[in-house]
Amino acid sequence: MKKSTIVALILPVALLSGCMKNSRSGDEQDTTPRAAVPQSAFSLWQSCSTKPYLISGTNGICVPVGGTECSSNYLGAQQNGGQSATGMSFTGCFKGGSNAPDGSNEMAVFVADDVTNWTGHEMGFVETLSDHTLKGYLQGGGHYIYQVISSNDNGYHTFKCQAQSGDHSKVDFFVDGSYKFTLQNSGSSYSGNWFYFVGTTHRTSGGWNSSGQQIEMYSMTTY
Repeated sequence: MKKSTIVALILPVALLSGCMKNSRSGDEQDTTPRAAVPQSAFSLWQSCSTKPYLISGTNGICVPVGGTECSSNYLGAQQNGGQSATGMSFTGCFKGGSNAPDGSNEMAVFVADDVTNWTGHEMGFVETLSDHTLKGYLQGGGHYIYQVISSNDNGYHTFKCQAQSGDHSKVDFFVDGSYKFTLQNSGSSYSGNWFYFVGTTHRTSGGWNSSGQQIEMYSMTTY
């Protein structure tokens, strides 16, 4: 996610089963999953007393939006080891809202090749909590590129993004197996980077109620 914002219930069985199929046949990479990322592969962290947690009985992780116990409140679930990858997917939800004062209050699930300074290449999904709008995004080379996917949707879906095989600066985005759009960040590559799977929420200002706002992610997978 943008450097300025980084400091990261049981699903119905039907949502967790099956394989995603692409609805287009262009330059996508092989869609065979390369690695499932289990709960045990993540470190959980928080700024204050609100904490992320493992969802009992599943392979899922919940990352709530922090409360008002701190003026700035950051939570995350961050993969420890990482892997070479061309993309990622997960089944889950962005249970957000539109009552935050600005778009720096947000939640996101993404893969990143720099989890120290947060200035590297990233691709994934971000929701701003000032307008309850979900976007697909790319970061890299000082650029931040995004496109809106949906608004006011707290439902469970399968989200996927993956670099194209013919042009590694292009990333295709899918929801529930349906192609949504392609983003391009010219001069950057999103294929074969050493990526870490991350889910985060960022509360950057007080004075608003974030109760019930959270990310849930299940079936975390890299490609």
